[in-house]
Amino acid sequence: MTELLQTVRRLLLQAPGFTAATVLTLAISIGAATAIFSVINGVLIKPLPFAESDRLVSLMHRYGEAGRALPASTAIYFTYRDNATAFESVALWAGGTASVTGAGDPEEVDTLRTTFEFLPTLGVVPALGRAFSESDDRPGSEKTVILSHAYWQRLYGGADTALGQTLTVDGAAHTVIGVLPGDFRFLQQGADVVVPIQPNRATAVVGPFAENGITRLREGVTLAEASADVERMIPILMETFPLPPGTDVQRMRAAGLQPALEFLKETFVGNLDDVLWVLMGTIGILLAVACANVANLHLVRSEIRGQDLAIRAALGASRGRIARTLLAESVVLALAGGVLGLALAYLGLPVLLAAAADELPRALEVSVDVTVLAFALLASLVSGLLFGAAPALRHAGSRIGAMLSSAGRAHSVSRERHRVRHSLIVAQVAFALVLLVASGLMIRTFQALRDVDPGFVTPEQVQTLSISVRQAAVPNFARVMRMFNDIQERIVAIPGVASVGFASQVPLSGRRTSSGFFVEGAPEDAVPPQNEFRYTSPSFFETLGTPIVAGRTFEWADHHDARQVAVVSEGFAVREWGSTAEALGKRIRMSPAQPWREVVGVVGDIHHENLTQPAPTAVYLTLGEPLSTFLSRTVTFVVRSERVGTAGFLQELQGAVWAVDSSLPLGSVQTLGDFYDRAMARTALTLVLLASAAAMALGLGLVGIYGVISYMLSQRTREIGIRMALGAQTGSLKRLLLGQVLALVLVGVALGLGGAVALAQAMKSLLFGVTALDLRTYAIIALALVAAAAVAGYLPARRVTRVDPMQALRAE
Repeated sequence: MTELLQTVRRLLLQAPGFTAATVLTLAISIGAATAIFSVINGVLIKPLPFAESDRLVSLMHRYGEAGRALPASTAIYFTYRDNATAFESVALWAGGTASVTGAGDPEEVDTLRTTFEFLPTLGVVPALGRAFSESDDRPGSEKTVILSHAYWQRLYGGADTALGQTLTVDGAAHTVIGVLPGDFRFLQQGADVVVPIQPNRATAVVGPFAENGITRLREGVTLAEASADVERMIPILMETFPLPPGTDVQRMRAAGLQPALEFLKETFVGNLDDVLWVLMGTIGILLAVACANVANLHLVRSEIRGQDLAIRAALGASRGRIARTLLAESVVLALAGGVLGLALAYLGLPVLLAAAADELPRALEVSVDVTVLAFALLASLVSGLLFGAAPALRHAGSRIGAMLSSAGRAHSVSRERHRVRHSLIVAQVAFALVLLVASGLMIRTFQALRDVDPGFVTPEQVQTLSISVRQAAVPNFARVMRMFNDIQERIVAIPGVASVGFASQVPLSGRRTSSGFFVEGAPEDAVPPQNEFRYTSPSFFETLGTPIVAGRTFEWADHHDARQVAVVSEGFAVREWGSTAEALGKRIRMSPAQPWREVVGVVGDIHHENLTQPAPTAVYLTLGEPLSTFLSRTVTFVVRSERVGTAGFLQELQGAVWAVDSSLPLGSVQTLGDFYDRAMARTALTLVLLASAAAMALGLGLVGIYGVISYMLSQRTREIGIRMALGAQTGSLKRLLLGQVLALVLVGVALGLGGAVALAQAMKSLLFGVTALDLRTYAIIALALVAAAAVAGYLPARRVTRVDPMQALRAE
């Protein structure tokens, strides 16, 4: 402890500038690494906040090996519940929204519809009251509801008397039976209220796959064994439950439904692991740059202290004692940087989480816990040992005694003495280049995504809001259509509104509905490819700004008169008929049981799910179809106006809706620009973090190069003075010195290009519109880094060549 205190006192009193620079450099890098690791720990390392979460599995399926993942269905739920040997329990869940009325203004709330096994499968016990029982989940039984902790606090003030109260959800009275724990979270799905699904075995069919399924594996059962059990039950499913109307048994079997089970943690995380590990790797590189920078500072200081260390050695200090002294200083500095970095991480983590809120599942808790503290400590110790190793090895060597006879600055410094510094400069340049190339590729990706035509224009001027008219409130769907028509007419009459439309889903909303469509004249026994489909109103495409390529869009008469018409996307028309003009007058249908629909129009392609994949082929239908009476009771209006975001505009929209039905709440109020920004969010977040790391690495690298070159040239002042006294020209000396700097930089660039290629290969899944080996990006970054490093080396070279030779020689 005495030696440690002496080390701290020496650092603070004898080298306060060196201490501050070292601690601040390490604090920034360790803080950044700790903040990113906090996210990795919460998302990838920590288990889900449910009991024995490693046994929780998502019930996913797919058609064929290459088919996209499909959720579960009521028929799958009953089949697996009755026949599974690998599952301890099976449950269904589905997210959505509901209207809550009777307690002030109508309110749109987030819902979680579940079967009675859902909470027990997760191991969640209500904080108040009880969970659903099997009787609550029977069709036709008394309706019950469980409230989230936050909604219970907001609606009932946290009073226990909420149990037994009646809450009107979607026009039907529900009895409050429980309150969820305050820390309950599930995926990204909010859950103000939880209601039972009440699945009906009598009406269940093999498809559509409209709900999500989860299961808890029996003790000791592997995922492979569970998949084999599901594969065994799929034929039972086909034999027990009927297929959807018009679906052929042979065609369904030929499609090849098969299990695609995955652990629930994988469902939560998705492909976030690619992003997070790449970010952690880049932050690790930043930490390496910081260590190289600090190592250079440490070497310079130890050079200045060379005589002191030599005297210690001459007086009997062992090599180990000298090395321990130097390492103690570096570890103390690193620990101080770690403490400050941990504070920076703690303060910056909420900002990072806010920026990544749309990407991180709500159920995963990200915080600075014991694991993160251990990481920060380990990062600090390793950093201290790394940047302290070079001076410790150098000055604890056998030649340290020779420094006693050195004439100090009067002797030119040998190449051997600079070898370590040269290596550190090369490392800094190489690491900085790796990060700069990574951020350059993300910039190119971001630009490529910005250049993608989403299928709509000026989304920031399009207000969106959801309206739900539930079955219990308005049983007649024709009346529902009339209400939507009236709402559209009232909204378009608001001053400043250019156009209004609505659809069952809007672009980039994160939800999708797909189906195969049979084309008249094509073989009926073939399985048609999947297409997105939506139910849309008149003026919907005009409001989005989607071009009308051929024909027309819908009219209200198409909806009210139940005309069998359809509009298709440009991609669908070209794929099926070769051109958009040929599509007009052709006929399609969703299944052989449905009537043919005539194609009356072709519209431009729209990116419905994301911007990184090609726009899907799509079919747009009128309201009033059998399936649309279920799907289109909740629609999203799109309102184009320059008044979007101005005061009072939402109140006018709400007034227009309430003029038709005062019990209808406005849900999901946001702009189309918000949907677009969320589609860009992951790329934007990755870009910002990578660019920040690259900027810090570049700054540290250039400061390190400047400092080291300045010190190295200051050690050659006598040599340069002699050269100038003998007639060397200033320009030639500058070129000589700058050439030596550029030689180191070019070696660093060469090594950095190899590292950049390796990192770019690892981040392939994050790139769009640019390859991992984009030569243009590599060339621009390399040239820019060489130029910046040249400036950092030129400035001290110019300063030292301006020294008067006679003054330099007299100083010696």
